[in-house]
Amino acid sequence: MKIAVVGAGISGLRTAMLLEQAGHEVTVIEARNRLGGRLWTAEPSEGTLYEAGGEWIDGDHVRCLALLSHFGMEPITPPDGPSLLYFGGESVYEDEPWSSALEDMVRIEAEAKLRCRELLDPVWRTVKRKEWDEIILDDFFRENSSSSSGYWYVKARFRSDEGDDPDRVGLMGWLSGYNLYLDRESDLMSSYKFPGGVSRLIEAMASSLTSEVRLRCPVTRITSKDEAVLVECDGKVESFDRCVVTLPPAALERIVFEPALRPEMRCAIEATPLSRTIKIALRFQSKWWLRRGWGGRMLSDNNLQQTWDGTLGENPILMMYVCGDTAENWNQLDDPVRAAVHELSQQFPEASDEFIEGWHHDWVRDPWSHGGFSYRPPGYVFGHLQHIAAAHHRVHFGGEHTAKWYGFIEGALESAERVTEEITRSAE
Repeated sequence: MKIAVVGAGISGLRTAMLLEQAGHEVTVIEARNRLGGRLWTAEPSEGTLYEAGGEWIDGDHVRCLALLSHFGMEPITPPDGPSLLYFGGESVYEDEPWSSALEDMVRIEAEAKLRCRELLDPVWRTVKRKEWDEIILDDFFRENSSSSSGYWYVKARFRSDEGDDPDRVGLMGWLSGYNLYLDRESDLMSSYKFPGGVSRLIEAMASSLTSEVRLRCPVTRITSKDEAVLVECDGKVESFDRCVVTLPPAALERIVFEPALRPEMRCAIEATPLSRTIKIALRFQSKWWLRRGWGGRMLSDNNLQQTWDGTLGENPILMMYVCGDTAENWNQLDDPVRAAVHELSQQFPEASDEFIEGWHHDWVRDPWSHGGFSYRPPGYVFGHLQHIAAAHHRVHFGGEHTAKWYGFIEGALESAERVTEEITRSAE
């Protein structure tokens, strides 16, 4: 079959690889002027390399690890060193947290595990616990916390995964993701990074294709006919047997579908939010944090929220990752980079002396994604989840938001496998 894949992020490229392996003729169509979508290794100057978008691989993300192995790449372990927790003007090492915070974390994780044991697959079949879908995750954390430090610590830990504030996340949706963690070892979270940056893998994937990859070509209309699907881009219309769309939900709003998407599918797209996330990369003269006996990782109750050593090249990079309302506040500043250095120097005075340059990446206002990655708000599981990945005539939908591993690169790869199976079954 002749198949169009709309989107050259990792989901679209992996879909193209799998479809080619199955013997199909594939054309990849991308609106941006580059590959990778929300995965992008920035290289603003020689020796300066960092991840502007997604970057982490958990130790049990088997698809990610297998893909790296396929291209002869070994995942790298992030820089070692103590992590900090900063709350109420006091800092402690994360492996020695406040006892009250640790107790609250243990209590909340125990309660989450108990609830996860009741979940069915798919999760929307768990109708006897439908009321959990209306519970706000922040309320769940608050009700199961006994201390201010514990409530903050739990929120800070899991806000990183969801990419937004817990008061926007639904309990049932969160549990559907947390359920994937139940049998993992504790040290599997954020175990690896991509060697040389994720863009190196993206380029290898694209180079492995015999398919044509078109950049700067936003798709505006997709029309399903009895025997074909017509894809319009740059005023030109091309006919395919099938079409796979791997765009994030907000980007789907740019495309006119004919026949129109079913109401439940349209509602699911509109109800699927992408996280409000930004990253600020700060380049320094040296890794001054190591001289402090600190590895660069920190969860903080101030505007920094979260930091880590983001160095991939020769030049030292400290990465800031900020979510939710606080990310929106950063985006309102005239100079977020300078403000980040000032904020950091309040806690670490040498930061201002060592600072060289920095870069602010606002995924919220990115015109092709409108956010970082998906999360599941209250009411989403029973209202919309079963419809978000449904095929529409000759059109199939992929992307991390359609996967069990939603929000992760692993989920993007998972969705590629699913749509390939759908197309294979349709040809039988």
